[in-house]
Amino acid sequence: MAESDATKNYPMLPISHWWTLRKKFRQSLPGIVTDSYLATVLNMDVNSARANVLPFLKTLGIIDSEGKPLPRAKLWRDDEHYAEVCKAILKEVYPEELISAVTDPVNEKVKARRWFAQQTGVGEAASNRMVSLYSVLVEADASKEPEEKKNVPKASASKAAAKSQKRVQGLSDKPVAVESDKSGQGNSEKRHSTLKRGPDVNINLQIHISSDASPDQIEQIFSSMSKHLYKNA
Repeated sequence: MAESDATKNYPMLPISHWWTLRKKFRQSLPGIVTDSYLATVLNMDVNSARANVLPFLKTLGIIDSEGKPLPRAKLWRDDEHYAEVCKAILKEVYPEELISAVTDPVNEKVKARRWFAQQTGVGEAASNRMVSLYSVLVEADASKEPEEKKNVPKASASKAAAKSQKRVQGLSDKPVAVESDKSGQGNSEKRHSTLKRGPDVNINLQIHISSDASPDQIEQIFSSMSKHLYKNA
């Protein structure tokens, strides 16, 4: 890189966009990459795609000035050529000074962030984005691509929960064999009895007492309830 380029801004392509676009290119290489194409693929505003993604793809040599994919785009999407593409981008875009000084940006993030901030004059947020992309290029590891999350449909989850609950209820209704051993007899007899758990019964009582009831009347009400509910206790 020429000395006069030392103060230029470096690519700040978000890492999520890097992997999403690579995956999309692997599925189908577009004839031309436009801001509207990027907005659709990355689910973002067209103006944001034009300002924050399109220029960086050109800087990285993925597309040309007209948005047409360059030969590097085909190699970039291929796992076998991914590492060599990353190394080529590093050599073209970043100065040897940085590559030699920060060889492990993942563990030297503070050092890398300081370098970008000093060279470009950007703030912490922008320098962090520069470091993130630089780190991905240095790692040059296609296996770091995030796996697609598999969302379980809510209906399936509900059915699974219902099935599990039904299974538990079925177990609670099964007979339980109880083995007892009576001591004190000449020979130990083992008796087997079958118990079946019945359903739980809950009783909710609501008592409505008139606001003009006297304390004696209230006491009498609760006394009568206690007599009828707990007479067999």
